[in-house]
Amino acid sequence: MKKLLLLFGLVCQCALFAQQQVSVSVKDAQTKETLIGAAVTVSGTSTGAVTDGKGVATLNISGALPASLKVQYVGYEIEEVKVDKPGRQEVFLQPASEHLDEVTVTSVRTNSRIEAIPTRIEVLGLEDTQEENGIMPGNISSLLGDIAGIQMQEVSAASGNTYARIQGLNGRYTQLLKDGLPLYGGLSGNFGIMQVPPLDLKQIEIIKGSCSTLYGGDAIGGIINLVSKDPMPQQELSATINETSLHETNLNVYLAKKYKTFGYTLFAGQTWRQATDVNGDGLSESSRVRSTVIHPKFQFYLDPRSTLTVDYTGTFDNRKGGDMRYLSSGNGAYYHVGTQSDRHSMTAKYVNNLSSTSNITVKASGSNLDQTIDTRGYNFNANQLLYYSELSYFRQFDKMNWVVGANFNGDQFHNRSAQILLNGYSYNTLGGFVQNTYNPMPALTIESGLRADHQNKYGWFVLPRLSVMYKFSKVWTARVNGGLGYMTPNPLNYLDLEQDLNRLTFVSGLKPERSHGVNADVNFQKRIGDVTLNLNQAFFASFINSPVDSLSGFPGVVLYNAHKALRTLGAQTYMRLTVDDWEIYLSYVYTHVNKLYNGDHQQPICTPRHNLSNTMMYELSKNWSVGLENSLVAGQINQDYQSVKAYYIMAAMLRYSTGHLTAVLNGENLMNVRQSRYEPIFDGTIDNPQMRQLWAPIEGRILNLSLTWKL
Repeated sequence: MKKLLLLFGLVCQCALFAQQQVSVSVKDAQTKETLIGAAVTVSGTSTGAVTDGKGVATLNISGALPASLKVQYVGYEIEEVKVDKPGRQEVFLQPASEHLDEVTVTSVRTNSRIEAIPTRIEVLGLEDTQEENGIMPGNISSLLGDIAGIQMQEVSAASGNTYARIQGLNGRYTQLLKDGLPLYGGLSGNFGIMQVPPLDLKQIEIIKGSCSTLYGGDAIGGIINLVSKDPMPQQELSATINETSLHETNLNVYLAKKYKTFGYTLFAGQTWRQATDVNGDGLSESSRVRSTVIHPKFQFYLDPRSTLTVDYTGTFDNRKGGDMRYLSSGNGAYYHVGTQSDRHSMTAKYVNNLSSTSNITVKASGSNLDQTIDTRGYNFNANQLLYYSELSYFRQFDKMNWVVGANFNGDQFHNRSAQILLNGYSYNTLGGFVQNTYNPMPALTIESGLRADHQNKYGWFVLPRLSVMYKFSKVWTARVNGGLGYMTPNPLNYLDLEQDLNRLTFVSGLKPERSHGVNADVNFQKRIGDVTLNLNQAFFASFINSPVDSLSGFPGVVLYNAHKALRTLGAQTYMRLTVDDWEIYLSYVYTHVNKLYNGDHQQPICTPRHNLSNTMMYELSKNWSVGLENSLVAGQINQDYQSVKAYYIMAAMLRYSTGHLTAVLNGENLMNVRQSRYEPIFDGTIDNPQMRQLWAPIEGRILNLSLTWKL
């Protein structure tokens, strides 16, 4: 009997030794408030737990102690702690710093650290968006234009409409997302980037190359995901007022706070701008703008594992440009373009953390746009409704994770103008996708995906995608990824709505555009003392089959599918160097785009082949900092297929911060480069102008002074 009792005691001791219970209490390091829903995992295993309503996570750890635990929570720095014995341990998390090297991205649905993703994702973080708020508070066009490989092309002198072109492809091939939800497309794509203020954003994620496998059509060139801020435990309040030399005034306010069961953010912004004739030709190069953006966002922490986020965005934008005589008198006989757009968007997202290694996400969005375009030749009034819904399941294992999901989206367009021969439509797409990330060894990561979409008019699209990353050492990493894409034909994507609508002939028989592309890069990053060097060399290629193009002439504008492909090839070189208080960025992008179907003029107009840019930032002291930007743009042709001169752009910024106040004095295009100095921006006379395609800035030098007060 004694032997049996001894044996039983040994078994119990082994069981206790094999599995020991540890409790972790997670709190905010500054406010000492408990953090509900923080993830605590045992490093190197799938064992984990989520903190409960009291901010405590309980884990049963197999094996001997000590053990290493990773504690992470959105908006806070990740903490690594060592546990030596069973029992409870307190962990205090620091709020995320603006200068964190570790960045978590959401575009690929896995909420992974950027260095662990084989797909090359470029991120503009909170520091970048806050800096842009002091330079151009009204929109993010200048901020995106600083990214190598993205060309911000202004397409209208009258309204200032601007598109983001990735790797030389037309702006219609760039999909714009808000918190991972598509809210812009077709008619809704107009002025999209021009209506997003930077103060409301936490970060911007850019994926270049075909991304249709991730979010469906319209992402042949890449995606730009605008990630809005989440509420933090500390009360946040920011207010910015800005004035420019082009008679533009911006006023932005942001307010946010997170409580135990509820959190909110509120952004409100207003832009006033007067029309300006910069070059004295009688037409405005800077349009009159009255724009209002309202964005309240609410988060409900339903329990320690689940969060519901709902938000609304109202954008009300009025622009007028053209003949200065029209702008002063309102006489519609003069050349003019006036646009009024009212956009109402709503999104909802529910996340349930089933465990520390799995979650289910349900999200939906709807965007309703009413737009009116008033020109001397015609009036156009239309409505577009976009909607999107998605259900996805994420599961993480030791060496791989899976994302499986389905989505349903639609696009309804109604033309209310009888004089415009543009038919309404109602499109919807049902899609399913699966995504796998596999780590067969520490140095190798393989990410694969497959999407199958069924569009109600154009049928099935099957889109595979593959990305591979190999880490040769701690400082050398190589990545390659490729995939297929598609875009269903929509006349709204191919027309100049300000000039072509009354000349559009009957459109029918257009086929979807299909693409395949590949991106590859090699990255070097090393830190030696106070010096950090990052070098990246990337290569890209895309082929779009049956691309839709337009012919303009008698009797009007004709849209057609080309019989050969549109091809873009290129390379991008990037360097980032930090030394003490210096930050230096240098990039060069070579882009070679060919319309293989056009034997006479293969190079698209207004598409630079060479773009060399440099940015330098220097912290003069704790309060003062300066910045200098330079860029050289070359290798373009104009609409007459004639080569145009290269031009050089310079910008400078001086920033002063003290306490709650930050002042920024900024100058854009200091050399006063304007297209009108090389050629007119319109043909004909001022009484009957024919606007030319824009390949250079038209507004010239712009100075601004902003003041930001932050609680």
